[in-house]
Amino acid sequence: MINTKKTRLMTQCAIYRKHEGVEDLKIAGFFKEDFIRLEMLKTILAITLGYLIILGMVIIYYSEFLIAHALNLNYKMFGKKILGYYLLILVIYIVIALSRYGIVYLRSHKRLSKYYKMLGRIKKISIEQEHERELEEENWEELQA
Repeated sequence: MINTKKTRLMTQCAIYRKHEGVEDLKIAGFFKEDFIRLEMLKTILAITLGYLIILGMVIIYYSEFLIAHALNLNYKMFGKKILGYYLLILVIYIVIALSRYGIVYLRSHKRLSKYYKMLGRIKKISIEQEHERELEEENWEELQA
């Protein structure tokens, strides 16, 4: 006979596994600090690459001005401003990413622990069903004798 509770649990597990479970299982392969560190490196790389692209576009946009005033410009001041803006943007994004990925990790582990509890319940129900089936077989053999 079909156990509806077990069927519901198995369906919930399958839905979780199909949607959120894939990402959660990847995250579960890391310690919290390692996961956050990896995501921070990705964030730093993305910010640096994006900043360089935008800086290149600004330089191209103002290239006529830069060429016309090449001898009169204070390059040290421009370098400090460019570096200052980069560091400011980097610090802001690092703080945001640090808090975000900490939350992502914790939520992932909460969902994963619920998933493992559901698997435990499914296993418990299966053991109970197997035990009931064995009892029924013993009773059937006794009735036949």
